[in-house]
Amino acid sequence: MYRKFVFIFVILSPYLILPQDKKDILPPKTVIEIYHGQKIEDPYRYAENLNNPQVSQWIQTQNKISTDLLNRIEKKQYLIDKQIEFDTKKEHVITKLKVTENDNHFYLKRLPNENAPKLYYRKTFSSKEEFLYDPKEFDPNSKAEYIINYIQPNWDGSKIVVSITTKGKEVSQMIIIDVPLKKVLPEVIDNAWPSYLGGVTWLPDNTSFIYLHYPCIDVTSMEFLNNTKSVLYKLGDDPKSIKEIFSYSNNPKLKLKEDDFPIIKFESKESKYLIGKTPGVGSYYNSYYLPIDEIETKNWKPLFKKSHQVKKSILKGDSIIFQTSKNAPNFKICITSIINPNFDNPKILVKENKHEVITGFELTKDGLYVVKSKNGVKASLYKYDDKTIKEIKLPKVYGNINITAKGLKYSELWITAIGWTSDNKRYEYDNHNLIDKNLNETISSKLFDEIIVEEIEIEAHDGEKIPLSILYKKGTQKDGKNRLLMDGYGAYGISFTPTFSLRRLLWVLEGGIFATAHVRGGGEKGDAWHKGGYKSTKPNTWKDFISCAEYLVSQKYTSKEKLAIWSGSAGGIMVGRAITEKPDLFAAAIIEFGSLNMLRSEMRANGATNIKEFGALSDSTEFKSLLKMDAYHHIKYGEEYPATLLTAGLNDARVPAWFSVKFAAKLLMANISEKKNLLLIDKDAGHGIDNTKLKQFERFATVFTFAFWQTGHPDYQPKNSR
Repeated sequence: MYRKFVFIFVILSPYLILPQDKKDILPPKTVIEIYHGQKIEDPYRYAENLNNPQVSQWIQTQNKISTDLLNRIEKKQYLIDKQIEFDTKKEHVITKLKVTENDNHFYLKRLPNENAPKLYYRKTFSSKEEFLYDPKEFDPNSKAEYIINYIQPNWDGSKIVVSITTKGKEVSQMIIIDVPLKKVLPEVIDNAWPSYLGGVTWLPDNTSFIYLHYPCIDVTSMEFLNNTKSVLYKLGDDPKSIKEIFSYSNNPKLKLKEDDFPIIKFESKESKYLIGKTPGVGSYYNSYYLPIDEIETKNWKPLFKKSHQVKKSILKGDSIIFQTSKNAPNFKICITSIINPNFDNPKILVKENKHEVITGFELTKDGLYVVKSKNGVKASLYKYDDKTIKEIKLPKVYGNINITAKGLKYSELWITAIGWTSDNKRYEYDNHNLIDKNLNETISSKLFDEIIVEEIEIEAHDGEKIPLSILYKKGTQKDGKNRLLMDGYGAYGISFTPTFSLRRLLWVLEGGIFATAHVRGGGEKGDAWHKGGYKSTKPNTWKDFISCAEYLVSQKYTSKEKLAIWSGSAGGIMVGRAITEKPDLFAAAIIEFGSLNMLRSEMRANGATNIKEFGALSDSTEFKSLLKMDAYHHIKYGEEYPATLLTAGLNDARVPAWFSVKFAAKLLMANISEKKNLLLIDKDAGHGIDNTKLKQFERFATVFTFAFWQTGHPDYQPKNSR
């Protein structure tokens, strides 16, 4: 155990004697702590209490300053209007498609004049569309705008669970709709978050399902994510009379932890087993199995361990086919028995490829389908049947391919393909033919044909090759005069794969260059890429980002004065440490709901589960890693920092708003440059997820407006206030 000593005192000098434009600082009240023999000073510990009147008032003041400034930039509204214009190019937008084994299609659809999508249904792909539910019906008397953030039909499509949330909270309530009757059943299930982990698992009887229950749904409470439990609910029962099936308290012999997420997977109505697993923020987890006819018992048995590094698995009878990175950083696909498993030495079905990463796989009655990716930006699809390998050629090369299968008894494989400048395209492959099965209208425009995409690799500080994607209009001169916005992420093994974003293309069409740095900590180059920016190796994440920025400047894509960077959540570590390590390299930085105070990560509601990715304070080595990645503690007094825009939502269930508040307060006190440091805290927002359309449009217009302003775009300068 480490020993921690705490002292509190108020700094009176020299930072309270400030220039006139620094009078709006939040007064520091420093807490000193000793961790593993090292003294840590925290001037804004008290700002973690956002209900503190002084803190609350300061946030309101900063919100007003930031809003007034940004609203004086008249072209901000143009960016909102342009997003609306792009939105109207589609007759509708369809998301969250679910297809049952009997070919029922359920999906959310939003028309251009609507702010939130509604639920629709088709008996088959080619059948007439039928309306099922408008989230406004959930509480017609409320002024709140409700969003459907998850749907799951049962096996025959006769019932569907619909999850509903508001104000970006993500945590939701669930209702059940009788599809033939188009009737909402009276039950409302609280304390749910199916869009995050586990979802809803229907049992073969089509009248009962399993979901993850959250006993505490206060996102500010340290108990928020503790003691979650997989529970069984039967239609018609009192929603409070749920039966615990798989949890820390229900299964003590399994030695689960209080902060585990004990979720259950059931793959098809013919499956003989329930699969339990305990995932968190990491890629790997412990897994267990239970014969479905023993669901009322506690006879769960171990299946595989986290050390087996299984990322995905599919059951086939008494066998399990799985994707693993154990002794194969780019992943391999293996098979073993459930009854007598051998995960240490399984049969290999698909060997690791040293040049491509396996990113997904599915099974149909015709064989095994595998998606591979090079550098996270060029995807390919293959079919494996006995000893033959066949590449399934799509009409064009895509940066990102995702596949889903109808089931082990069927031939249908659904393929969704996308690229930086290629809108989502959905196909069905039936072992012979590739059939267009798009429900969405695909946007194509000559404007997008004018955009160049460069996929290159640049050399990092240690010689590693970092993939870098660069988008710009034809004719753009590399003369150092271009405004460039670069993003990235680099955490949890998540790959920043190509996606079609009209917002990103809007930046390019406005004359800018957009770049994405595929830094270590992500998964673009497999498991080793993740481990290369993880705990003690985390500095590689922001050093890779800095190397990409320096390359773009040296090759005259842009200049330091015209370079803006942007990320959020765990990507806040990357951007926050980039500007504290190389403050003179950037003109501006935008950090949304950022992880900026990692020494205090464990003191947030989901801090315990994030230990798996970032480290624990109690471990002396991991403490040093947390300190290195803590951008807040690397702010230096008297330094010239770039312009910053920090945003956060009070309803955020993942990253607390006080991370951003503390960083903004300290930066405003320490920064001696004339550049703006703005803070926006939204009481009606969360983690940037589950927003209404107009809320999303406003968010991205704010980000781009600030970036254009601070990189010197003449059309994005604030007008004088009247």
